[in-house]
Amino acid sequence: MRGRRSLSQRMDEAEARVSQVEGWAEEATEALCTCLEQQRKLQIKVLDLESRSRRNNMRVFGVPEGQEGDSVMQFIEKLLRSQLQLPEDFNFKIQRAHRALASKPPPGASPRAVIVNFLEFSTKEMILREVWKKRQDTSGRREYNAIKKILKDKGIRFQTPFTNMRIHWETGVRTYSSTREAYKELKRRGFQQEHDKFKTLGYSNTFHSWCKK
Repeated sequence: MRGRRSLSQRMDEAEARVSQVEGWAEEATEALCTCLEQQRKLQIKVLDLESRSRRNNMRVFGVPEGQEGDSVMQFIEKLLRSQLQLPEDFNFKIQRAHRALASKPPPGASPRAVIVNFLEFSTKEMILREVWKKRQDTSGRREYNAIKKILKDKGIRFQTPFTNMRIHWETGVRTYSSTREAYKELKRRGFQQEHDKFKTLGYSNTFHSWCKK
């Protein structure tokens, strides 16, 4: 009888312990699910904050490496002020300005973009509107005169819608959004630089194609 009671007691104790462990496991599962749900909500909030922050970003392409000097922010402010003819007291409210986080490209490769973060979204939108107006200015077509002269001399068909240039090469039609792009293409194809202006086309002429969201 004692042996039976002892065995029965041990079974009762084991069942109690199993029940207790099952209770702990259930509580732990609930706690884990709660933590995972909180983590999911936090991730959504972080993504939302990142999206809101990037909403105020503007990328500037084509700035040669090292052109910004010691201060990217001062360089960008000076560039925007001069190219868009903004007043000296205009406050850009730039929070950060830096090169894209990538390795410095080798000589001859495309430079890294400059990322500009504005405090206010409205400032970024205003600047993009001004850039677009500059891009739409039909006087920009005159920038292509030197290139057009060479293409005419070579009998190559081309068009200049707005401030773009569409060239009908033997290999197909290509559209260039700036004089710099067209200049590089002609140089790559071995055309002679027969015009002084063609030789001096620089990145300042392509500002209207620099800025993007």
